[in-house]
Amino acid sequence: MADVAGNEAEQAAPDINARQPPAVLDPQLFMAARRGDSERLKELLLLRNDGDQQQGGPAAATATTTAQVILEVDRPPAAAPLLHLLDGLTGNEGDSLLHVVAACGDGHGHGHGQDFLNCAKMIYRGRSGLLVARNNRGNTPLHCAAGAGNAGMISCIISLAAAGDETTVTEFLRMRNKCGETALHQAVRAGSKASMDELMSVDPELAAVPSEADEGNTTSPLYLAISLGKEDIAEHLIQKSNGKLSCSGPDGRNVLHAAVTRRKALPMLLELFKDVTVQVQQGEGARRVSTVPLLSQLTMQRDIDGSTPLHLAASTDWWSGAWVVSERFEHIWPWSKSTTTLLLDANICSAYQPDNKGLYPIHIAALAENLDVTKVLLQRCPDCATLQDGKGRTFLHVATRLGIYKVARYACGQPELSTILNVHDNNGDTALHHAVHVGNLVVFNCLIQNPKVDLSIANKDELTPLDLSWVKIPRGLSYQSHPRIVISRTLLLVGAPAGGSRSDLFREKYVREIDVEKVSQDLANTTQAMGIVSVLIATVTFASAFTLPGGYYQSASDGGVPGTPILAGSYAFSAFILADALAFICSCLATFSLVFAGVPAMELTVRYKHTEISTTLLHASGGSLIASFALGLYLVLAPIAHAVAITVCVISSGALVFGNMETWQMLCGLNTARARLGIQRLFATWCDLAPAAGLFAFSPFMILIVIFGIPAIIGNPDKTLSSLQAIFWKEGIAVFILLSLFIVVMGPPLIRLMVQRWKW
Repeated sequence: MADVAGNEAEQAAPDINARQPPAVLDPQLFMAARRGDSERLKELLLLRNDGDQQQGGPAAATATTTAQVILEVDRPPAAAPLLHLLDGLTGNEGDSLLHVVAACGDGHGHGHGQDFLNCAKMIYRGRSGLLVARNNRGNTPLHCAAGAGNAGMISCIISLAAAGDETTVTEFLRMRNKCGETALHQAVRAGSKASMDELMSVDPELAAVPSEADEGNTTSPLYLAISLGKEDIAEHLIQKSNGKLSCSGPDGRNVLHAAVTRRKALPMLLELFKDVTVQVQQGEGARRVSTVPLLSQLTMQRDIDGSTPLHLAASTDWWSGAWVVSERFEHIWPWSKSTTTLLLDANICSAYQPDNKGLYPIHIAALAENLDVTKVLLQRCPDCATLQDGKGRTFLHVATRLGIYKVARYACGQPELSTILNVHDNNGDTALHHAVHVGNLVVFNCLIQNPKVDLSIANKDELTPLDLSWVKIPRGLSYQSHPRIVISRTLLLVGAPAGGSRSDLFREKYVREIDVEKVSQDLANTTQAMGIVSVLIATVTFASAFTLPGGYYQSASDGGVPGTPILAGSYAFSAFILADALAFICSCLATFSLVFAGVPAMELTVRYKHTEISTTLLHASGGSLIASFALGLYLVLAPIAHAVAITVCVISSGALVFGNMETWQMLCGLNTARARLGIQRLFATWCDLAPAAGLFAFSPFMILIVIFGIPAIIGNPDKTLSSLQAIFWKEGIAVFILLSLFIVVMGPPLIRLMVQRWKW
């Protein structure tokens, strides 16, 4: 029992080395300070001081045990009489009583300005050390007064600091909080010119704090004003400081970095600083001092990433919709073109200043897809086109690498920029190599259409653009309109040469082995997706075969055989039946083939073949389904809503064209070849490739030829002729499209064959 009692006594004994928590500010004092009630504040301080004096002697300490219990019940535990009232702090901000009074100055609360000043003086007389006390954010009472825009309180606090001996007035004014800001920063945030004047009248060089050489946050008051969009405050600050101010910002930036995204700030700063000069130390040991224009210094200054203000100006429109903001909010968000022009007027040398990665402003403009800035830089500094970054890339390399079509098209369309079309980077790659590497078909076509783009240049790996296109073709399952396959086909069409490597060594070095497990999984996923579509088409076409448009004859009195379709015998009905049957049969065959393609036990090559067969059949069934849908609606709507029936046919024709993008890709490739080779050379090449290309182009439309051709052959000639006239000659353009494709594809070989026979 004695041991237990001893342990309890040890636990109950207070730790004299433990730090006592700060007292919480008395609520009555807090309310009186916020209201500026100097009389109530004086009353509370005097009343409590009297109570403290009555508890001073030993006898009083033994006789007031009951009184202490009563006080703890009536008042919060934090307002303990053992601590001085002026030592109390607010719970959240850690403000002292002087902080509270300073932040609630003129016009705040229910008191008057002079009452707040009297409260501040009264608190200072009780605790002079509170003048330099800091809250949880490191703010002194002067910071709080400046943040409130209270010029009268600022003057009062400064006079108290001048009369005291805690610190010098200059040191007091330059005290910085945890964010590295002085009271002048708070006055700038509040937008109070009167507060700024009070502070700078005592310390004219306060706007120069902090400087670039200081540690921590180096955001100057001027940078803060510009970044907040307070141009009037910034102008007032410059005029009041008489040139003795800092232009520094965070992370090595200056005020021009902040002004790039402010429409009014940049012209104002350039105008105010145009005749200002500064002294700069140069040379080893900084022995030489020279005078340079301030704008020259600011425009060339780099931040921690090496970006100058011109770098930022070139990248301001990188996000989509920037033009909307610039158009709607002209006073806030500037056009990057105008900003770039202003910075170049101030110091054109900044266009030749790279960042830490070696990127010049023209590279940044290309990265941001900012064609306007790119044009401005090339017009003002034409030799910027040949600038290369740390990887040896020009702005065209950068644009093609990221697929920036606008910049690439502009560079390819300007004759004076032809010198950069074949520039090598550090890896020996040209812009065309980069376009082939990323597989961007639009940028690739833009480059290949320019005859000055050399197709035979090999990089350090001895790969020409054609070699690289072969390397980049994905191994395994792919489709014919894959961009990388189209790029390789286009290079072959325009006569791009291959490198000098042996084919076996080339495949061994660059062509990767097929990952059997991955390809097998891709085939399984593909067959699942295609199987859903094929079964869906089979279900729809099976149902439509027994719910024919127009209905059936119910009896012989209706004029036909009971149970037969009413619209049977017309050309459109025969085409509808054939389209529906083909869609059903092709989808069923595709489903059966997909079953074999999805079995992992089968050979990979066999599964590939079944997948390709299923793709062709599914393509045919999809086209047949669209044709049957259009023909069915035409049969029902043509007699009563002729215009609607025509609209359905036109829309369905567009859907058929959209579903055959391979033909469109081939036409785009031909146009690219035409732009590079010319009509005559393209015609000669096309004569050799026409049979294979014709089969490739016609294969998606073969099913339509069957659907619309067979009914015309086996049907009633009179009805067939009238139906063809109604469907094709009046409403559709399918025949015209097919005949045109036939002439384009088969015409050149036939002409060439006739010429050769005539010569022979």
